[in-house]
Formats: sequence, C-alpha cells, structure tokens
Amino acid sequence: MIVTVVTPTLNGAAYIAECIDSVKRNHGPGYEVDHVIVDGGSTDGTVELARKRGARVREGRDDGIFDAINKGSFESKGDLLGFLGADDVMLDGALAAVTAAHRRRGRRWIVGGIRWIDDKGARLGELAAPPSWMTTRMHVCLGWNPIMHMSTYITRDFFTELGGFDKRFRDSGDYDLFARALARAPYERVARPLTCFRRTGENNSAVHTARTSAENRSVRSALGPRSEIERMMWRAVLKAWMNGRNPGWMAAKFAGAAQYRLGLQKKAYF
Repeated sequence: MIVTVVTPTLNGAAYIAECIDSVKRNHGPGYEVDHVIVDGGSTDGTVELARKRGARVREGRDDGIFDAINKGSFESKGDLLGFLGADDVMLDGALAAVTAAHRRRGRRWIVGGIRWIDDKGARLGELAAPPSWMTTRMHVCLGWNPIMHMSTYITRDFFTELGGFDKRFRDSGDYDLFARALARAPYERVARPLTCFRRTGENNSAVHTARTSAENRSVRSALGPRSEIERMMWRAVLKAWMNGRNPGWMAAKFAGAAQYRLGLQKKAYF
C-alpha cells in the first residue's frame, strides 16, 4: 500500500522542515510513504528546504490551495491520499493507525482527531474525530467542518470519483468535499489524534472569517435540510457531542477568547 501525503506550499519555509520530518518519522512496515510538496511559487527558500530534506516537489502556479492539493493528488501514485499543511505536524504512529483502520473494514476514507498547537508548538487542546453516526445533514448543519483535512485520508479511487476538491472554494473546499463524501460512504473513525494543526492566528479561516462563513453557508444550502428547525436540531445534537467529548478543547477555546478580549494575548486562536 502506498500512502501519498500532499502538502501545498507558498512561502512556508518557517515550518516546512518540521512538517517533512514528521512525515519521515511515520514510515513503517506494510506501507510506502510518498510525500509531495506542491509549491505555488515560493520566494523564501521553501522549495530548496523541501528538496534538501528529501521530499518530492512539484512546482507551478495554481488557483488556490485546493487546486494545488488536487494537482498533487491526481498526479500521485498513492492508494490512500492525505493532506497536510506546511505548518502542520504529523504525530508519530499516525500512518500506522490510518493504514490499520483502512485494512480493518476497507472503508473508502478514514477520519482521525487533531491536536491544536500555537505558533511555538504549545498545546491549545485536542479535537476528537466526529462520531461515526454523523450524517451529511448533521455535518453541514453544524456550520463549521469538524472533519479536519489534515487528519483525513481517502482512497485514490474515491477521491477521483468525487472529482477532488472544488477549487471555486477559497476556504471551505474541505467542508464541501467531505460532506459530499459522507453522502456516499461512511468513514472509518480513528479515536486518536493524528496531526498537530498549528493555529497561528493567520490561518485562512481566522483571517477571512466572513468569506469562510459565506462558503460554509453555501455548503449547507446545497447539501443540508431546508427546515430551519431541523437545522437547529442537528446543530444542537452535534455541538453537544463535540463539546462533551472535547472538554479540554472547549476550555482552551473559551479561555483563549477571554484572554484575547482582555488584551492578555495578541491573537485569537479560535
């Protein structure tokens, strides 16, 4: 089995070495790892750093992050495809857990949890993978995507069948793709965190909040129920589960927001 990990980059030199090294530590018996860096024209030495560390690099202009991921994915040789940000870190044992989960029941995609970290690598909390009973209607009614793309793996044939990410989205292409995937096939849930998602305060969803919210609403309109009562019900059910299963994350979220409002920290991480 070959696992391809696609990392889109544009001036990601600050963290790319840590990202690549974390993938290297996940090589193991029973699967081959193919890490491809898809660079959109970096001028800060990202490409040179990536090549020096042995990653495969694809260079060329792209039409946004989701177009870049599509290019790396469709041109890859992987049986399973994963997507890792240049500033994110794959946790040790992640790919062993993913390949074991895939072999367990042969499901077409696998979803794990994440650990949030700040720009210095300090923990901000963890978010478990959403429940295996979550439906597409529940998913899109939540209003944000609880299926984290950096901890999601999808078979190559399923990714192709879905047409990859819709590059018209600038921020919510993962929300759209995973909602469409969930409408066709259930995922295999991995209980442990697979990836550290670095919250710098400069992430797309944090910087472009209005645009992200508008894109999330468009996903809900396309795939969710028309009834506002049903939307509120599913949102309440899933929100209660997420908060109940992730008390550390919930506490960190509220504490961080309070500190930001009081001027005790410079960035709002959530």
